[in-house]
Amino acid sequence: ALQAALEALIDGVAPDPDRYLRSMQKDMVALGALVDDLFLLARIEAGRLELGRTPIDLTELADEAIEALAPVAERHDVTMKLVATGAVPAVANGVAVGRVLRNLLDNAVRHAPAGSVVEVAVDGTGPDGLPSVRVVDEGPGFPPAFADHAFERFTRADASRNRTTGGA
Repeated sequence: ALQAALEALIDGVAPDPDRYLRSMQKDMVALGALVDDLFLLARIEAGRLELGRTPIDLTELADEAIEALAPVAERHDVTMKLVATGAVPAVANGVAVGRVLRNLLDNAVRHAPAGSVVEVAVDGTGPDGLPSVRVVDEGPGFPPAFADHAFERFTRADASRNRTTGGA
């Protein structure tokens, strides 16, 4: 898409050059994010990822993730709801935890049926006595047979999914 838009601009056949440039800019941002993700994966696999830990508030991070994904939820006619009794302190890497929360919410919203609710529950004492965050949606989930492969890199429950359905 980026190459086609660029060629249309060069050839002078783009009907709305400003719109093409804005689209190209979005494609560049997406491409940059993909490259960043691959570098992150390489550092993780090489054992060279060092995450500094500081005191954070899990409730605040969850609220920020909900706010960031509100436009996506609105487009999908999905309501997001935060369930927390107040601040939930933890010692972790806020950037990394925020990224995980946004990824979980993005997946939940994209796969939840229209008119449904995605709930983010933050609890100061989870099942093991540690703080926990749960993202609960009304989507179909994945087949039980996929459970053993769900956390392998580059796997999808539906192999027919492609760029138009999103995700990496």
